[in-house]
Amino acid sequence: MPKPNILFLYSDQHNARCLSCAQHDQVLTPHLDRLALEGTRFVNAYANNPICTPSRISVLSSLYPSTHGYYGLYGPEPVAPMTSLFRTFKENGYRTGALGKLHTPRYWIEKDCQFVYDEFIEFPKYLEGAGLYELNDNRAFTGNRNGEASRLPYEHSCEAALAKQTIRFIRNEGEVLDRGKEAEPWLAWVSFSRPHQPYTPSQPFAELYPPESIVLPPTYELEKEEIRIKRGEMPETKLRKLLSAYYGLVSQVDHAIGTILEELDRSGKLENTIVVYSSDHGDYAGEHGLMEKSGGISYRAITRIPLIVRMPAGPGLVNDELVESVDLFPTLCELAGLETPNTVQGISFAPIVRGEAVAPPLRDSVLTENAYRKAIATKSWRYVANLDGEQPDELYHLEDDPWELHNVIDDPSYEGKAKEMLRMLLDRVVRARKPIHSINGMWHHHLYDRDGRMDLTRNAGTNAYW
Repeated sequence: MPKPNILFLYSDQHNARCLSCAQHDQVLTPHLDRLALEGTRFVNAYANNPICTPSRISVLSSLYPSTHGYYGLYGPEPVAPMTSLFRTFKENGYRTGALGKLHTPRYWIEKDCQFVYDEFIEFPKYLEGAGLYELNDNRAFTGNRNGEASRLPYEHSCEAALAKQTIRFIRNEGEVLDRGKEAEPWLAWVSFSRPHQPYTPSQPFAELYPPESIVLPPTYELEKEEIRIKRGEMPETKLRKLLSAYYGLVSQVDHAIGTILEELDRSGKLENTIVVYSSDHGDYAGEHGLMEKSGGISYRAITRIPLIVRMPAGPGLVNDELVESVDLFPTLCELAGLETPNTVQGISFAPIVRGEAVAPPLRDSVLTENAYRKAIATKSWRYVANLDGEQPDELYHLEDDPWELHNVIDDPSYEGKAKEMLRMLLDRVVRARKPIHSINGMWHHHLYDRDGRMDLTRNAGTNAYW
C-alpha cells in the first residue's frame, strides 16, 4: 500500500460552534460538513495557546508553550533543535508544502518544505500584478473596513489565491526545484488567514447573513468587569454587523476548501489522502457580546477549536474525547505509518479516527497556556488561573453552563471542585515543561507517559541537571 497523502487544512480564529455540522442554526459550511460526514469530528478539541504563533508552534512541534517558550507573535528562529511536522515527513520520503498564513518563526519550517507559499509575502505581490494592490483588505492604508464587504471579488481573494496554490502543489507544478517525484506521497499544510479580522468577506458571502437576521448568543449582565467594559464598547448594531461578516468569512473559507477537495476528487487522489481541518484558536463570535479574542483564555469560545479528521473510508463519527493541538503531530505520524519522534509531547488519537474502541480515555484533561493565564478543562468543568493577581480565578460547570456565563469560583458549594481543578492544573503545568537540552546541547531521548510525565522506568541516566 502506498503511503497516504496528508492535506492539513487550517484556519485562523474559527469558533468551534460556527459549523453547520456542529448544529449551528445559521452558518453554512457544506464542504466541512462533508468532511465531518465522511470522517470524525471532535467536539472537545482544545488549543494549547489562545493566540496565533505559539499555538501554531505547538501544532507543528507537538510541544507545549512551557517547553517551546513562545508566547507572543513571530519571534526568532528556535535556537533549540525543535523538530517540526515537516522535517519528520520530509525525512520519511514525503514532498512537503507550507502554504498560506504561516505565522511561525521565520525559517523554522520553510527549510523543510519543498513548496512554500507565504501569503504575507506573496499575496500582496499577486494583487500588485493584478492592479488591485490598493484594494487589499489587510493593508493599513485601506482604512478600517472591519465588517464591510471586501472590494476584492472572490476570484482575487486570499482564499481563492491559496486554493490555486494548493492545487499547484497537489499537481506537483511548482518551480523546477520545488517539484518532487510523482510517486512520492505529499503533506500540505494549507493555512487560511481568516475568519480572523478584519472581517471583510467578498461577494456573495458578504450578503449571506443579513445583520438583522443574526441570532445572538446569550449574555449575562453580572459577568466579570473586564468583559462588561468591553461589551459596553460594542453596541448591538455593531456586533450584528461584525458577526454577519464573520459568518461570511467562515463560508468563504469553506468554499475555498471545496475547490481543493474538488481537485482531489477529480484527480482520484482523495481516497489516498488523509484530510484534517482545524484552527489555531477560536473567536468570541458574539459570545459574551464580543468579537475577536482579547483576553480569550478566560473563555472556551477561544480555547476550544474545530477538529475534523477524514480518513479514506472513515467512520463518520462525532467523538467527545478530550484532545489537544499537540496531539495532531503524533496522530498524523501513526496514520501515515511513520515512527513518531520521541521529542513530541502529544498523544496519538489515531485509533479513534480508525473507528477503534479506546479504553481508558486518552486524556482526563486539556491544557491551555498563556503568559499570565493558565486553563484546564475536563468534559464537565473548566478552571482558569489568572496569574496577574488583578482578578479572581474562574470555574465553569460546562454541563449546566455551556456558554460560561456564571463563574462559580466563589460559590461555597463548589469549593471542593475548585481545589480539585486547581491541583489538576498545577500538575499539568509542571508536566508540560519538558527539558529539551542535555549538557552537550542536544535533545534528551526522553520517553513520556500518556499524561506528559517522564517515564523513569524507561529512561536511563536521569540526574538532577535534567
